Amino acid sequence: MFFNKQFYYFDTILLGLLAFISFSLISSAVYCFNDIVDVDFDKNHIDKKNRPLAKGTITKAFAKRIAISFFLFGIILGSFLINKEFVFVLVLYFILNIGYTFGLKKIIVLDILMISFGFVLRVLAGGVATETPLTYWILIMVFLLAIFLTLGKRRDEVLFFNDTNILVRENIEYYNIKIIDKFLYGIATLLIILYIIYSFSKNAINNYGSDYIFITAIFVIAGMIRYFNLILRRLNSANPTKILWSDNVMQLIVLGWILCFCFFIYF
Repeated sequence: MFFNKQFYYFDTILLGLLAFISFSLISSAVYCFNDIVDVDFDKNHIDKKNRPLAKGTITKAFAKRIAISFFLFGIILGSFLINKEFVFVLVLYFILNIGYTFGLKKIIVLDILMISFGFVLRVLAGGVATETPLTYWILIMVFLLAIFLTLGKRRDEVLFFNDTNILVRENIEYYNIKIIDKFLYGIATLLIILYIIYSFSKNAINNYGSDYIFITAIFVIAGMIRYFNLILRRLNSANPTKILWSDNVMQLIVLGWILCFCFFIYF
């Protein structure tokens, strides 16, 4: 909505909000099912042992009822208040994550690809819900960015396992730190190149109504460098969410990127 100047339309904002709630319900259902399946492993996990199911605060039966309720409410909300295309993406996202939960997450590389495709489905869901056109450029860059961030997190988990011999993920012992680093460098380079090419393309210029979108690449490059600095020096958790909430420099970079786009699109 932000990139297509749809913040002016109340109906679009309402659809976006409903889509967010619906997708959040489906995601919550997935997390519940995941905790049910992994409850025994989570009991010995350094962080997840404090989750309600692993801690014994709630039972598996109760967690199943919550998961089913969330799933049904999410589908009903999407079916009656949004559109069929959105519901299709919801169901696809749910199936993808159920497959991930029931064993596919144990297969190295495939687990990263599935997580990354899940982020693409999130963006796609928002697009079809608000009828916002999405280019292949955007979807490809979201996919690559998700792979990049997930690899960064895996890198941190591998180093933690090497230091402590504690498994934070069932398949983490099969990942190789050198291979992860090579892919991190390669994907980061590819992302920057693709972003710069896209920012100069007629598609971007026409969509955003500005010839100067390429300037936003400065923030993308800065963000990549900052993220690399944090994960390579292990100054912070490689969890992208934690970095965004705790690292002031990264927050300034993201804010600068948003404000720059805001200026080019709306002024």
